[in-house]
Amino acid sequence: NTISGVDPNTVLDVINDIAYAAGASGMVGGQMEDIELEGKQVDISDVEYIHTHKTGALIASSVRIGARLGGGTEEEVGLLSMYGSAIGLAFQTVDDILNVEGDEALLGKSVGSDANKKKATYPAVLGIDDSKKTADELIDKAIGYLRQFDDKAEPLRMIARYIGKRKA
Repeated sequence: NTISGVDPNTVLDVINDIAYAAGASGMVGGQMEDIELEGKQVDISDVEYIHTHKTGALIASSVRIGARLGGGTEEEVGLLSMYGSAIGLAFQTVDDILNVEGDEALLGKSVGSDANKKKATYPAVLGIDDSKKTADELIDKAIGYLRQFDDKAEPLRMIARYIGKRKA
């Protein structure tokens, strides 16, 4: 065991997870696709790819790492990974919605900038109402992955609910 008491193999898993989530298979790859598709005709699979590989990859990785370092079983790590993926996608979906109808003072950035740049977003492909439905479904899905966990998972449920209601 290491000084911190974490198994060295778990430490390697964590390092690999971060590298994957941040690298070409995760955030960097999603950002490349985002830039590449700017101004082009896109469909929902393009938007989902970008969002799951940018914000989604990092959030899912963060949740997985917490589960691993906390001694979670493989099943628990898997469920928490799916939770993280769902809230990551929900976070970005809400971000897309706020870029259409958010309050610039709260956001700290211009509303409408995604549309002006013709970015691949949920509202651009689905419209605002279906984007809101998608965000709600993702939040419900995320909370569903936590069903087998007791009250210790309540902070994760609260995070999911917050993501769905955030204004900035």
